[in-house]
Amino acid sequence: MQFTRRLRTADITLLSLWARTNEDGTATMRCIPERDSQFKDFAKSAELTAVEEVAIHVTSDESGGDFIRVLEKVASVNINLNAIEAVSLADKIGWVLWTDKSHVASLLSQF
Repeated sequence: MQFTRRLRTADITLLSLWARTNEDGTATMRCIPERDSQFKDFAKSAELTAVEEVAIHVTSDESGGDFIRVLEKVASVNINLNAIEAVSLADKIGWVLWTDKSHVASLLSQF
């Protein structure tokens, strides 16, 4: 609750947020802010440890089997993903793929 109040007070809008509890009682969060520079300023002023990652949002207009098709496209360019999450953004169902910066061009060529 305190974190969300701080976001609201700073007028930070998140498009998506993932959170998990760590074994040591801390939390790790991944988010996609609406305005990344504003979020970076907020994280710095709030003394949060923030790490910027590369993420690609993939959507599909097809139905049925979409997730398998996304995985097949990733496999076809022989790259590793750091993480993948199903997400609904901008009224579309899709996936957020986190990867290394060096793999972005190859990955984007598939979508």
